[in-house]
Order: sequence, then C-alpha cells, then structure tokens
Amino acid sequence: MKLVPLAPMFEIISILKTAPNVAQNLQGCIMSDRTEKYLRQQRNAAQGAALQDKWSELEQNYQKKLWHQLTQQIRTSLETGELGNVNTKELYDNFIQDFEHRINTLQLAMICIPIAHNIYKSDPTAAFEFLKKRERVCSKDKTAMIRIQTGVIELKLKNKTDGKLDDPVEIRRLLEQAQNELDNVNGVTEVHAPFYKASAEYLKETRNHAAYYREALRYLGCEDQNKLDDATKLDLAVLLGFAALLGENIFNFGELLAHPVLKSLENSEYNWLLEVLLAFNAGDIPKFKSLSKHWTKWTDLKNAEEAIMNKLRLLCIMEMALQRPSKGRYLSFDDIARQAQVSDKEVEFVVMRALSKNLINGTINQVQKTVCVTWVQPRVLSVEQIKTMRQRIVTWQEDVDAIGKIVEENAKEILTKA
Repeated sequence: MKLVPLAPMFEIISILKTAPNVAQNLQGCIMSDRTEKYLRQQRNAAQGAALQDKWSELEQNYQKKLWHQLTQQIRTSLETGELGNVNTKELYDNFIQDFEHRINTLQLAMICIPIAHNIYKSDPTAAFEFLKKRERVCSKDKTAMIRIQTGVIELKLKNKTDGKLDDPVEIRRLLEQAQNELDNVNGVTEVHAPFYKASAEYLKETRNHAAYYREALRYLGCEDQNKLDDATKLDLAVLLGFAALLGENIFNFGELLAHPVLKSLENSEYNWLLEVLLAFNAGDIPKFKSLSKHWTKWTDLKNAEEAIMNKLRLLCIMEMALQRPSKGRYLSFDDIARQAQVSDKEVEFVVMRALSKNLINGTINQVQKTVCVTWVQPRVLSVEQIKTMRQRIVTWQEDVDAIGKIVEENAKEILTKA
C-alpha cells in the first residue's frame, strides 16, 4: 500500500475547512457585481436629473458600505415613491437582498412591507410568498416578526369579493396571534401603529363600531400625526364620529372631541358631524334634532335613529346630574321627562338603564318621584363643562369659608367659658 505524505494531507484538510468561506466569498463577489450592474442600469435609465441623483447616492452608499444610511434612504424612498415606477421585487432581489443580513432586522421588515404591497398590485400570491420568505430572515426579532405578520394581515384585508372580506376568520386569527406577541413588547414601538391600524380596518369591515372606535383611538395614540395628510385625518375623524354614535356603550365623547384629528371636521362638509358630537357630549337633545337634516341623509345613522336617541337620553341624564351641586343632586321625574323628551311612564325605565350601565349611582323614590344621584361616571369634560365644574368648586370654597367663620366665631365663646 502506498503511503500519502502528511504535509499534502494537512493541506487538503485545510482547503476543505476553508471551502465554505471561499464559496461564500465567491457568492458575495457575484452578488456585488450583479448589484452594481443593477444600480448602474437603473441610474442610466432614470428619467430626470433628480432621479439619477437618487440612484447615484444609493450606489455610492452601497460601495462605501454605509448600511445605516442606505437603509434609511431606501425606506424613505419606498414610502415617498422617490424612486419612481421602479419594480420593487427586482429592487429587492438585485439590491437589498445583497446586504439584508447587514442591517437592522426591524428596519428590513419595515422596508419589505411597501415592497409587498407593490407586488400585490400585479400578483397577490407572489406578495404573500415574498413576506413568507422574509419571516425566516426576521424570525429572531420579535418586533420585526410582528411587522411582517401585520403586513400579511394588511394584504389579506385587500382580498375582497363584492366588497366583503374573503377570509375574515383567518384575519381574526392572525390578529389575535400578533396581538399576543405585541402584548409582550415593552413600550410603544414602530410596529404598534401599523398593527392597530390593521386591526381597526378589520373591525370597520366587520361593522363592529364600538371595537373600531377603541382600536382607531389606539392607532392614533401610537401614530405620528405629522405622517397623516389632511384627507386621511378627515376620513379618520368621520369614521370615528360615526363609530362613536353607533357604537354600543360608548358614552365618553369628550375623549374624541379632545383629539386633534377632529379639527379636520371644522370648515369641511362634515362640520355638522362635529356639531352632532358636541350635542351628544352635552346631552343636548334639541340641538341634535335640529341637525337631523344632515345626519338623516346617512343610511347607517337613519336606521339606528332609535338606538342613537336612547343613548342620547342617557347622556342627558348624566349631564343633568353633573350640573347639580353634589349636595343637591335630586332630579325630579318631571325634569327628566322634559329634558330627556320621554313620557312620564318612561322616566323610570330610562333611569334604570343609566343605573344598569353604571353611568350613574343613586336611588329612585317612586313616592316623591325623584332620583337621588350619588355618583356620575367619570369622563373627559369639554371646556364648557370644566367651567361649570370650576364654578361649583368656587361655590364649595365659599361654603367652606362661611362654615369656617361660623366655627371661629362660636369657638371664641367656648374658649372664653373654658
């Protein structure tokens, strides 16, 4: 048997050990060449000096390996459309994929979402497959995975037949799955706003008004208001207004009225909706009825007129109790019937509904036909309501001062006798 020299054998082992690295380096070189070729082609084909400069800047940052700057530039360009009508799938395959392992995983996920939406326009199946592949890349980053999962939900929300979602059950399942993951994330991150937006969109499509109202407010609480254009703000304000009116057990209208997004209703064709919400917050039934020429034009509101009026009557009772001083919150049946615009026989039923919904606490005196209110559910107050509260505090302070003077004067006589 012929013996093999030791030195060549060690060289063979060394080559075998380094073979994977050599292969990786070779693949990297091939990818880099392909990427640079792609960038040159895009730059040369760009229409206009501004677009050519964008591609040149991308090429320079890539060559200098400025991954952070490159990431921010790509993300901004995709969100604003600065790269024109670029094929985003080719952009990813020929460019971004070359350095996806070098950039922050969450930022990669944020980049992939607009790409997936763009792919969806021409090939929905390819868009889902694209995000599915990205899950493997983002699997070790919880927030990145949530963003990818939310992206899948966003695409599924686009799948409709005759205006209805194709698979609402699956969307609900995906939302619950993402929600469970989101609950374990500390603080508010970039993935919160997109999730709540998708969740609110689902609830809007399924006509769950109360849940939509709460979820949309969560979305606005996480979203940067500067990113929303005027048209988007107006749409959100209208949808929130309708949801507040139609949603069951929504009585805290002050929270919505205090939100900046509602300013978009001012001086718009929906200014009447703002007036309706203000009337609801004040429990002002005559004001609401005076606006009927506007809200009755909307089928959803017209069909729910009875339910809306019942809600308004409850708010009317809350406002009546709020206007009374704490030591004199006695509401007569006659006052309730007049302001809530119900018959004498219906007064007790309306008050019992307010009690059952925990809007007020108190007792009903059927003999004297009065309601003693001991507590009103806390809610966000309007400026006018705060002024009323201020006046009540001033009155209370005056009463305390008066009692203090009485005690002081009587105390002199007691001390003298002692």
